[in-house]
Amino acid sequence: MKKIIISAIFVAMLVCLSDIHDAKAAWFEPMKIHFLDVGRADCMFVQMPNGENILVDGGDEHDAARIIEFLQGLGVKTIDLVIATHPHHDHIGSMDEVLETFSVKKIYMPNLPYDTSFYHDLFKVINKKKIPVERAVAGTSFRFGFSAKAELLAPGASYYKYINDYSAVLKITHGNNKFLLMADSGVAAERELLRSHQDLQADVIKVGHHGANTGTTMKFLKAVSAKTAIISCGSQNPNAYPSNVVLGRLAQLNMTVYRTDQLGVITAISNGRSIRFKTNGF
Repeated sequence: MKKIIISAIFVAMLVCLSDIHDAKAAWFEPMKIHFLDVGRADCMFVQMPNGENILVDGGDEHDAARIIEFLQGLGVKTIDLVIATHPHHDHIGSMDEVLETFSVKKIYMPNLPYDTSFYHDLFKVINKKKIPVERAVAGTSFRFGFSAKAELLAPGASYYKYINDYSAVLKITHGNNKFLLMADSGVAAERELLRSHQDLQADVIKVGHHGANTGTTMKFLKAVSAKTAIISCGSQNPNAYPSNVVLGRLAQLNMTVYRTDQLGVITAISNGRSIRFKTNGF
C-alpha cells in the first residue's frame, strides 16, 4: 500500500514538473507585431504566442486588398480580437471588408458614433455577422496564454474636444517586453495618461498620429522611455508627416526609428526577453 502511495506521489510530481516545463516553454514562444504598410493610415496585426490574433485598425478605404492578402499569407482564418481605435477613415476605412473576409470573435471601439460612410459600412458588417461589440475604455485587459497580455490604457474619459483623443491606446506585454500603441492620441490624451499614474514604460512605442506634432511630447516620451519608435506614415503625404519636430525629439532621446514609408511592413518579433525587427520581408 505504501509503495502504491509513493508511486502515485511520484507520478503527480512528474505531471506537475511537466506542466511547469510547458509553462516555461510557452514563455519562449514568439509574439509578432506587424506594422503594415498602408500609406497614411494605420493597421497592425498581432500574433500572440498562444495562437490568438489581434487586429488593431483597418487602414484607409483602398487598403482592403493589401491587408487581406497579408493576413491570408500568414494563414489567418480567425481574428480573436479587433480594436478600432477611433472612427477616422484612415483607421476604419477598410475594416468592413477585412471583417467580411475573416471570422471575428469580438471588436472593441470607443463610444463615439460617427456619421460617415466608413462608420456605417463597418456596422453593416458587424450587424450582419453578429460580431459582439464592446466599448474600448481604460482598464480593460486581455490574457493570451502564460506569457502575454494586452491592456487598454485609454480612453479614460467620456468626452474629448478632438476625436483623435478618443483613441484606444493599447499596451502589449510579452514576458519582459512591452509595446505601446498610441493610435492618433494627442497632447490632451497624453496628459491624461500621465495623470493616470498607469505604467507607461515600454520598449517600443508606435508613435501617435503618424508622427504629427499634435502629440508625442518630450515629457510623454521620457515617461515611456522606449528605445524604439515605429511610425506608420505614407510617402505621398500632404501633411508632411512625420513632423521634423517629432523626429527631432526622437533623435534627442537616441531612439531607433522605423518608418513604414521607408521600410514597408515592419515586424517586431519578441521572445519575451529581447526584440528583433524585420523589414520588407527580410
